[in-house]
Order: sequence, then structure tokens, then C-alpha cells
Amino acid sequence: MKIDEFLLDRYGYNSEIKDEIEDYVANWKSWYKGNVKDFHNYIIYNGKKENKLRRYTLNMAKEVCEDWSDILWSEKCKISLNNEENQKQFDELTNKLDLWKVINSSLEKSGALGTHATVVRVYDFTTNEDGVVLDVDDSKTQIDQVEFDWIFPISWDSTGIRDCAFGSIEYNNGQEYLVLSVHKIESDGNYHIHNHLFLKENDKLTEIIENDNIAEDFNTESDIKWFSVFEPLLTNNLFSNSPFGISHFANAIDNLKAVDISFDALKNEIQDGRKRIFARADMFNYDDGEQRLVFDPNDISIYQLPNGANKDDLIQSDNDTLRTAQEIEAINTNLNLLGNKVGFGENHYHFDGSNLSTATAVVSSNSKLFRRKKKLEIGYESAIYDLVQAICYASSKFGKYNINTEDMVIQFDDSIIEDKESESNRAMREQQQGLISKVEYRMRIFGETQEIAEENIRKIKEEEPTTKDLIGE
Repeated sequence: MKIDEFLLDRYGYNSEIKDEIEDYVANWKSWYKGNVKDFHNYIIYNGKKENKLRRYTLNMAKEVCEDWSDILWSEKCKISLNNEENQKQFDELTNKLDLWKVINSSLEKSGALGTHATVVRVYDFTTNEDGVVLDVDDSKTQIDQVEFDWIFPISWDSTGIRDCAFGSIEYNNGQEYLVLSVHKIESDGNYHIHNHLFLKENDKLTEIIENDNIAEDFNTESDIKWFSVFEPLLTNNLFSNSPFGISHFANAIDNLKAVDISFDALKNEIQDGRKRIFARADMFNYDDGEQRLVFDPNDISIYQLPNGANKDDLIQSDNDTLRTAQEIEAINTNLNLLGNKVGFGENHYHFDGSNLSTATAVVSSNSKLFRRKKKLEIGYESAIYDLVQAICYASSKFGKYNINTEDMVIQFDDSIIEDKESESNRAMREQQQGLISKVEYRMRIFGETQEIAEENIRKIKEEEPTTKDLIGE
């Protein structure tokens, strides 16, 4: 049995949608790892034999994904709920789940492979035979990260994936198992999670029908998805109507090749252009009663000339001038083209001959980097919202928390894009001129919800009342 066949038979899954993009994702994964078999391994014929060589790489695909993840999500980002008690519980829960790390990782991996998912699980709670929750004292929430290979979309529309299956490999006593969880909206309007367990032996799957360790049909009692799909908000120009996204560098493969070819040329220039000393064979040793070596046998700069060299060829040296400056210029040209292609704009990357650096200066709000960042935030905000809503609902309905996500605000960090002090001063002038309220000022600058902003303003008034407040005007 194969997973595709099982999902087709039970849930009407169409594997063709995933099959058509798999080769592209496999190529993106190779670039992300920095080892593309048919590119980084190559052959050069030197007139006598074919030599197998390994091309040096700057692994810029990984660098691009890391940079976008860092730009989009950092410790300065905020998720604000509608009151202090909700916020306190949420902060406690997210610290346990290491939510910021999960989001950052999901952003990077989705940027690399086009699609990445998180799946929420709750375990160690007690229910009766009818599924009614009895005890949540030991309940725990977990976030699983699922890569492209184990994501199987069943139904979707323009808003995203509705029903989806997720696979994972687990081991018990040395035995390999496949756990398949199908998240599907049923006729009652709720998401149900159908779990299936398979024994995996020599790539053969055997379903284990009865197992007390997993719930075969778990009713979440809500239409809230327990999964979130992360994709860069980039139009899939490879396949229309596909539920899968494309990588940040999907349309920049030629640029990645150009960077590595330039970097490889620099390394070879240094290696092939190093100083060499050529010596005739009889200069390599002398005999003063016993044979002794003149040169260190481990010195790779000394080359023995072939037999037949005359006396004028006793010792020669090669001092060709290295063309490193031109090679470095070529690398920077190609880095500039790559950075522009993946949305960073010009001069984002710079190579000085030994180290790669990234521009950190504040950029203008009309720059390509700013516009691309804002575009990506639209798509990722939805994914983060789904993830936060799922963990809060699951931990409240089937756990000991009581978190309301209504009016949630997700605030991305723009400090590397905009001058936050200038933004704050501008907003303050607008507030003083009556163009915006104090509440709107706090919502914009501090990322607070309206309720929390109003509460903080009330506290400030109580601590430092104005004359008008004191006389009741």
C-alpha cells in the first residue's frame, strides 16, 4: 500500500497536483542544501583524461531564505490579545511552545521549498466514551512542523487549503511507523482529525487497524483549523490553481548558478595561480654517501620536471599575477543581480574576497525590499494568525488555559526598514494636531489592541492626572 493510494481510496485525494511540482521542489531543496548533483559536480577534460571536480558554493539559496526569515520575524515582533489576562496566558503558552522559533523556522523553510505547515496536537487529557472532556490537568499542547514531502492537500480554494493530510515518521523499539493525520471538515461543520497508523517495513506500509494510543476520529468541536500553511505570497508561475507555493529563489536558479560559478572561479584562480618552483629530477636529491632529499617531500609548491630537461632547467619559478580583483568584481555583480531578483533590491549582498556581508542600513519606504517585505507579510500574517488561533483554542478547549483570540493584532518588526523614532515622532505630531487619537497612536506605535490601548491611557491619566481631570472639566 502507498500513501497516495490510501488517501485516494478513503478521502478522494488527487496525487497529480503534488506530483507535477515535486521535481521543482526537489531541485529547490538541493539548492537550499547547497549541493545540486548535476551542477556542483562537474567534469573537465585536460587533454589526457576527464577529471571529476566539485564546484565551490556560497550556498546563497540558504542565505536568501535565512535573510527573509530574519527580516520578517524577530524578537521585536508582537502578537497582542485583547486584555491583560489573555495576554498573560498567551505569553506563558508561547514560551512553553517556543512559538517565535517555530514561526521563524516555518518562514525559512517555506521560503526554501515553497510550502511548509504547522500542525497542533493536544495529548494527555481524559475523555469519556462520548468524547466529553473530563480532566485536563495533565494536558499538553504541541506544534509539529511538516515539510512539503508530508503535506497532502485534499481540498482547497482561493483562500487556501481546507482539508489536508499530514504524515510523520515515528520509531518505537526500533520499529518504524508512519502516522497519518487527516484534518477534514465534516457534515457537522467541525474539523475532525482522522488518525491512521501504519507499520513501515522495507518501504511497505501495513495499516494497524486497532490502536489505543491514537484517536481514530477526533472531533475538535470547532471550524478552527488545527493546521497552518506557510507560503511566500508569490504567484505560482509554474502551475496555476495549485495549493502549493513557490520558493523565494524559484525564478532565480540561473542567478544562483552564476554566483557559484564566479565563486568557484575565484577559488580556482587562487589555487591554480599559486607560486610554483620547477626543478630537474637530479636536483631532488644528492649523494654524500647516502641518498638525501633536497626539498621537503610535502612541499606542494615544488614540481619535478620530466626526464630530458637540460642544464638550463635546473630550477625555474612561475610568478603569474592573480586576477582576484576581477573575480571578486564578478561575484559582486552576480550577487547584486541575485539580491535584486529575490526581492532585496540592489547592493544587499557584498563579498570582500573572504567574507559575505549583508546590508543593514535603514532603507526608504519606497525601496524594493520594503515593498516585497510588506507583500510577504500579508500572506504570512494569515498563516501566523491560523497558528495562534489553533494553539489558543486547542489549549483552552482541551487544556487548562482560557485564551480569547478575538481582536488579535500581529505586528511585524519594521525597525530595519523604517526609522522607528521618526515614525513615532510623526505619529506624535499627528496626534497633537488632532489628526489621530491617543488610542490610534498607541495601536500604531506599540502594536496594542484598541482595548489595551484605552486601558493604558486610562492608567496614565490616573497616575498623572491633568488639571482638567482634577477639576472635572
